[in-house]
Amino acid sequence: MVVSLRYRNYFINEEGFSLVEAIISVLLVALLAMGIAGMVGTFARTTQEDLINVCLVQAAISGIEAKRANIFLNSLNVSCGAYTVNVALSGNPPANPPDTGSGVSACVTVTATATIGSRSMIIRDKICNLPA
Repeated sequence: MVVSLRYRNYFINEEGFSLVEAIISVLLVALLAMGIAGMVGTFARTTQEDLINVCLVQAAISGIEAKRANIFLNSLNVSCGAYTVNVALSGNPPANPPDTGSGVSACVTVTATATIGSRSMIIRDKICNLPA
């Protein structure tokens, strides 16, 4: 007795793609495209936030340096790309250096508050007015 076994592969369709296969592949491509679009949107948003943070830090540091050059300065506006950063400065070193041994400090902590819209950055530093 001879038994004939025929191998039949049920997973290979020799006639081409079926409608179900085409729909599944289109859905997978659409899902991939939406994922990529979401990543691009997130990247753009975080890049914008990083740019604002860099502008705030640079403007606050510029405010501290401007206060060193002019101790009577209380505020300034700094341009950073498309933004205008408002910098408020508080803390005033003595206008004239105090005498040595007088017990009066020649240094003061100056606070620079940089603001763009509702976001702000605060940097503090010491500024001294020492005798020449």
